[in-house]
Amino acid sequence: MKYGFEVEAIQAKKGKLPREERNDIAAYITTVVVEAEEGRKAFRRLASQVNGRLSRDCTDKSATITLPDYSSCQVMVRLKSC
Repeated sequence: MKYGFEVEAIQAKKGKLPREERNDIAAYITTVVVEAEEGRKAFRRLASQVNGRLSRDCTDKSATITLPDYSSCQVMVRLKSC
């Protein structure tokens, strides 16, 4: 099954992340489509594609991904079927 993603929120840990970078992150994640058997595997594939780390509290419908390349900001992502 193919899955797409929606960004719910982006939180920067250290300081503020510029609005342009937030918009770039959100725009990229919303264009990503992965094929997986279930939601958690789709989030794992998304995390590896964006060079991020998937949080342990991931569910089949939502997850938090930490992006070390962007000051370790956390991106809350929701799943949508394509």
